[in-house]
Amino acid sequence: MIEKALFRLPVLLAVATLCQLVLVWLATSRYGQGTPMGDLLFAYKPWADNVLKYGQLLGIASPWVYPFPALVPIVGASIISPTNYELGWLVLRLLVTLAVTTMLVLYRRDAQAPSRRARYLAGYAWVGFTFALGPVSISRIDSWSVALAVLGALALTLQSQRFAAAAFTFAAWIKIWPVALFAPLLFDRNKLWSTLRIGAGVSALLLIVGLLLGGNASLLSFVSGQTDRGIQIESPAAMPWVWAGALGASDAGITYNGPLMTFEVFGANTDWLAWWLGPVQLGAIAITFVLGWLATRRGVARASEVITWTALTGTCDLIFFNKVGSPQFISWLAVPIILGVLYGVERWRLASCLVLALSLATWLVYPVLYDDLVWGGWAGTAVLTVRNLLELALLVYANVRLTALANQKTAVDTAS
Repeated sequence: MIEKALFRLPVLLAVATLCQLVLVWLATSRYGQGTPMGDLLFAYKPWADNVLKYGQLLGIASPWVYPFPALVPIVGASIISPTNYELGWLVLRLLVTLAVTTMLVLYRRDAQAPSRRARYLAGYAWVGFTFALGPVSISRIDSWSVALAVLGALALTLQSQRFAAAAFTFAAWIKIWPVALFAPLLFDRNKLWSTLRIGAGVSALLLIVGLLLGGNASLLSFVSGQTDRGIQIESPAAMPWVWAGALGASDAGITYNGPLMTFEVFGANTDWLAWWLGPVQLGAIAITFVLGWLATRRGVARASEVITWTALTGTCDLIFFNKVGSPQFISWLAVPIILGVLYGVERWRLASCLVLALSLATWLVYPVLYDDLVWGGWAGTAVLTVRNLLELALLVYANVRLTALANQKTAVDTAS
């Protein structure tokens, strides 16, 4: 009876709308914590003003931290509501969420598509993870790459790998993380070259558009835009120095990076580790890709399982070994979870529960206990530690499942 009531599109859309309204209320009312919508006013609105008022083409003719397609929602919010940027952003974000959720439920309901139940579960999963992560899940550019990636996940389960490749590629031109979703598509040898052509074609088209708009070398400035920054306090790699500060050390702890408007750790070897996290992250992603390729090559596991566990493991690699580790990064995990729900992947409940716990813990870290954390408080430091241990647990579990698929033997191999 409950399922029958919930599995109706108007109900799902109403729940999605209500959740966003609650998050907005929590972020803007006196009952909320911190300033989780701060980036909208202190970063995104000035960027939009630079484009619309001063003609500064960020990421096109001027260096920028993001690829230039990220300007679309940032500038679009200002166009929709010139006098209230937050309102424009949130309205635009809600409209996109409702549109993607509707497609998730209604698009191509045929025999080859995911079941009606799987579609609704995926929709509620997206809404639930978004709400559990808190206001930061709707007030960052990452939410737009997630929405595009959700469409890619749906396309993949509908046997439309070309559309999936296009969606993942375009999403990666907003935030780079969807490469973890694109990479497993290369396991299908019959579609390898078509997938590569789609990825290259979308990238080339975007670069051509950038050049026609007056672009120069700044079109690729995002590649090196993050290389010189330190280790952000939310990164798991920051924990030794975060704890040192909490324990009263004078030569290690937390400091504020004014130009980047973020808190980083300082102390011995932080620069050394910040540099090494890049190669370590690339190595982890390479291992994940090899494991997925081996699982596909042996042909025992279902392709959908290999793709999904590879996507989840790769996304975990990009988060756990990241020197930035911003709270909104956890929103990326919703997409491989949705993919697993649509595919009906086995042993998926534990991964889903871990992502839900991660989202809730991250909300506690930012913004609820963030002030306590940056001032060396034990409560914020302890919760951040638990959150990072949950990240590690999800990473290990995903690797264990993917390795198990890669180690499966065929019946002939086992008999011999």
